[in-house]
Amino acid sequence: MLTTLLAGCEPTHAGEGPKPVSCTVVVDGPEKADTAQRIEGRVRFRCAKPGAERLSVKIRMEQKSGSSWKTVTSKSFTVKGSQTIAAELKYQNRTVSIGCKLGTFRTVVDWSRTSRGDTEGDNLISGSMSNPCKSLFGDR
Repeated sequence: MLTTLLAGCEPTHAGEGPKPVSCTVVVDGPEKADTAQRIEGRVRFRCAKPGAERLSVKIRMEQKSGSSWKTVTSKSFTVKGSQTIAAELKYQNRTVSIGCKLGTFRTVVDWSRTSRGDTEGDNLISGSMSNPCKSLFGDR
């Protein structure tokens, strides 16, 4: 009987309601797509159950131009509830891509999570990658 009572409890702040759902968001640097002549930038994410009320993400790939970075492609999306959950040690993911070309690229992600009246977010920038489509072992 005690187990049944505890199973329904959720952690709370002192004197407050349940804690906001925790989410993990990771940005991956640009790389050559496995099956196409494309450069992909990826964002991976997962939230604890029962999922975030809303997770909004803008992912963009930028190319270095002189001393500044210029967006070459971007995509925004919003997921909710079970769409934000992934299996243990797994992630949901979304990508942006462009056709292969020479240059230095990075992936940038702006995200925001809303859960139980709390909003959290961040701006993540991957490391840069020069010529992601160029093989280390020559063209094949």
